[in-house]
Amino acid sequence: MSKLDYVNNVLDSYFKTETLTRLEEVQAGMRVELVNDGQRFICFTFDKNLLRRDYPKGVFPFFNRGEAGVTRICDYIIFTEQAGILYVLLIELKKGFENVKEQLNAGKCFTDFVISTINRVYQQKISPEIRLISIRERKIRPKQKQKVIEYDKSNFHTFCSSKFRIKSYLK
Repeated sequence: MSKLDYVNNVLDSYFKTETLTRLEEVQAGMRVELVNDGQRFICFTFDKNLLRRDYPKGVFPFFNRGEAGVTRICDYIIFTEQAGILYVLLIELKKGFENVKEQLNAGKCFTDFVISTINRVYQQKISPEIRLISIRERKIRPKQKQKVIEYDKSNFHTFCSSKFRIKSYLK
């Protein structure tokens, strides 16, 4: 079984998709085309706009919603695998200048929990490559050629293109 299959088995289908074609922040009116170039992936999202009545207390019903920041998390978590390595792309879309690190770090905590669960249930030792990605409206440039992705020391990158190509982040 592939590492991506393990992820697929432990995550609830309500929150995941393998057919996403764009990343968007509805409230901010932001939209970026997602290009998978044949790369298999699982996208997990906590978007409150997608929740139905089945989740009246949100996706984190065990947290006190009155405590600031406990239910904040990044917009998208994309799991993909290449050459036996599991990659996790944590993505936050922001229109303004607000800091994205808190939501990306919350996504990392969630990812760590998912991977720990997989390792426990399937007796694995998966250690994914995690990428923290900020997509800012002011950085999106139409029809710009994809540049080489560069990360800082914490694996953080600010997206500066017109299309989000998954394979570009698998290095």
